[in-house]
Amino acid sequence: MTDRTSTIAKRIDCIYLPAANTEESANWYIEHLDLKLLRPVHENQAQLGISQEQTIFLIKSKEPGNANYTEINGSEQCILTMEVADLEELHSKMKRAGAHVTDIEDNGGCGCNFYAFDPAGNKLDLWSGWPTDPAG
Repeated sequence: MTDRTSTIAKRIDCIYLPAANTEESANWYIEHLDLKLLRPVHENQAQLGISQEQTIFLIKSKEPGNANYTEINGSEQCILTMEVADLEELHSKMKRAGAHVTDIEDNGGCGCNFYAFDPAGNKLDLWSGWPTDPAG
C-alpha cells in the first residue's frame, strides 16, 4: 500500500494569470487583496506576493483573454481559490470600490465565498476557509 501522506509535489509556489495591462491588474490586486508588489511592474509582467512562499505573476498576453474555462455543465470556472481574512468585510470593501463581485454564497460545511473578477476578467474564488466547529 502506498503512503498517500506525502507526494513528490510539495506546494504550489506561483500562479500565472494573463493580463491585458499589467500595471492596471497589479494595482487591482494591491488595492483589493492587499498583495505586495515584489518588483517594479514591467509592461510584460508583474510579480505579487501572497506570502513569502506564494506568488501571482500577471503576464501580458498576446491577445485579450483570461484563465477562466467552461465546465461540461456550462458553468464558468476559475482556476484559483484564495482563502481570505474577514470575507464579509472584504466583500463590502470591494463592492464600495466598484470591483466586479458576486453575492456571498453560504456553502454550509464548505464555508462561504464570493467571486471577483480582475481587470482581465480572471475569475477568483474568494473563500472564508473551512468553518470551525463551535463545539470545539
